Order: sequence, then C-alpha cells, then structure tokens
Amino acid sequence: MRIPLCTLMLVAAAAGCHPSGSSTPAPAGDGIPVVTVREVLTQPSLTGRAVQVTGRCLGYSTPTIAKGSPPRTRSDWQLEDGGEAVWVTGALPEGCTATTPAAGPGTIRASVAQDTLQPLGGGSPQPRQYLVRP
Repeated sequence: MRIPLCTLMLVAAAAGCHPSGSSTPAPAGDGIPVVTVREVLTQPSLTGRAVQVTGRCLGYSTPTIAKGSPPRTRSDWQLEDGGEAVWVTGALPEGCTATTPAAGPGTIRASVAQDTLQPLGGGSPQPRQYLVRP
C-alpha cells in the first residue's frame, strides 16, 4: 500500500505539534499563570511571580491548616484546596470574612513570596511560600 507523500508530511507535522510535558504553569488570558495551592507550596521557582490561584478562603479565625504561623500579620488568612492551605496576606476575597469561610472556591491574583520557618526544637530552617495580595 502506497501512502501519498503529502499525507505523510501532514501526519509528521501534526505529531510535532503536541504540547510538551512542561511543569511551567499555564498562562491565563492575561498572561498571569494559573497555579494550584499545591504548586505555590512546592515550587520555589514561583517566588516573585504574579499568579492566579483557585481555592476556598478560610479566613483567619478557623483552625490552621497552612504551615507555620501567619507570615506578616495576625490578619493573614488561609486559601485551601484539596486539604492543603497557603497563607495569604492582604485583602480577603469577596464572600469571605475573618470569621466566616467562603461558601465555595474562588480565584485570586497574588504574588508568591517566600520566608523561612525556624523549626521548634532544633533542625534546619525551612523555606515557605505564601501569597501577597494588594
């Protein structure tokens, strides 16, 4: 069976157009990457970058899920997704208050920042990522 040359070229070109298996966050329509709470917590390369993250605002008077104490102020709040939470410093999103968690998930824009947690009882300091909103 002979396959026309133009068909072979079309198949070869299509095979070269598949998306790569990159771990780079996908940009949103405005070029700001969309990342998960887990990615904020585990990818130090996001530090200093503006991102969009979807999760449920827990406020700041709920039990702590996020690692360590609030990074900047007692008013820092938690953004939770899939049982993991990241601290957020700055304005609470609509539908969430300091004492009442949001009813469902929402998306926020923030910059990823990093600090260092001093371990209790010895051990080496550990870096921690958190989010900063205007």
